[in-house]
Amino acid sequence: MPAVLAEAAARRSQTYWLLARLVLEKPSAALLAELNSTLILPAEPAARGDEPLADEVGRLAVAVHAALADPKAPGALSVDHTRLFAGISKGRGAAAPFESVALESRLMGDATFAVEAAYHDAGFEAPAPEAGPPDHLGTELRFLALACHQEMEAWQAGDTAAAAGWVERERSFLDEHLLAWVPRYCERLVQIAETPFYRAAASLIGQACLVDREDVTLLLDRSSS
Repeated sequence: MPAVLAEAAARRSQTYWLLARLVLEKPSAALLAELNSTLILPAEPAARGDEPLADEVGRLAVAVHAALADPKAPGALSVDHTRLFAGISKGRGAAAPFESVALESRLMGDATFAVEAAYHDAGFEAPAPEAGPPDHLGTELRFLALACHQEMEAWQAGDTAAAAGWVERERSFLDEHLLAWVPRYCERLVQIAETPFYRAAASLIGQACLVDREDVTLLLDRSSS
């Protein structure tokens, strides 16, 4: 069982790391090529079965494939990325990627300091200092990637108490932070993104957080049994 749980934690860590990269990294040709080699183009519904996030991953794969075939796509993607995630856009078409803005309509609010405290309590400095304030969407996603990695290492070491502690920390962070704003925020991003790539990325991020909360519930049940 620990080996299975370690494998699940590794998959979750990799997923969160990818989601963070979609937010934090400029859409370079190298990133698009990497995504193209790892994402699976959508199969027929009967072939997909009930695999979670299959539709969202499929839409992102289609968008990546289309972007690689369009010589104008890199410029459009770069502009869209800056507008959506740099935190500098204003007006009706803006959606600042910070928890404090989403919940308190201000930068560096209570949520910012609560998130920073959660990082420090877990033994991390700012997971993505280049993103600015620590409640940036990409930073919160990267924190969960790091937490899941620590969970994986604990399972591999046979330290079930430490592993369960990391799972509980992940649950708390999801409930107190990510799920308090990200699904609604991503719905907004889907509406205002100007490229299929970032519409698909936003949809994947929002749904992935919801799916992961269900997975964490199962993990907590398993680790306590």
